[in-house]
Amino acid sequence: MSLRSPALDASRMPYDRILHLHPPRRSLNLAAVQTINLFLWRHAEAEDTSPDLARPLTARGQRDASRVAKALARQLDDNTRVVISPSARTRETAAPLIARASLPLEIDDRLAPGAHLGAVLDALESSIAECNGDACSLVMVGHQPWVGQMAGRLLTNQNGDWSVKKAAAWWLVRRSRDGSTEWTLRSVLDPDLV
Repeated sequence: MSLRSPALDASRMPYDRILHLHPPRRSLNLAAVQTINLFLWRHAEAEDTSPDLARPLTARGQRDASRVAKALARQLDDNTRVVISPSARTRETAAPLIARASLPLEIDDRLAPGAHLGAVLDALESSIAECNGDACSLVMVGHQPWVGQMAGRLLTNQNGDWSVKKAAAWWLVRRSRDGSTEWTLRSVLDPDLV
């Protein structure tokens, strides 16, 4: 599956999404980056408790996160960033990957539960900018609906709510050629199949 999408910028977003952008977008030339491996990883199953940000993973969630982390670690390189929501369940989902691959963990409030797609796209742009023009891998651990919305936006340049299974990671690859940006779906890592 290969669909072209323009560089991520506010001028191409529907008006209702622009209202939610924060912090303001800075000028960023995404075409300067050749290849980005993006792993959109939905948090694993969590306890149904409150407060929401403190919900821990269930035993099944811990098992599923560990399975997906093992598969993810085989795909990552030395230039990998792991960016998560501020919730306990995303931190616990990412923990086996962090331990296995010895990666630093970054918390971004723009990825919190209920985040608007515009804020998540800002976080993606910021993370890509941190690659300094080099090819890199980026793991973003977060929540529905934005994980599915982000996959749909990047792959089809359309708004929509795509369903993403808990603990699943979608591997997208971004390539820039001749000023155009192309996102492709490389694989879906399902915790029951890895």
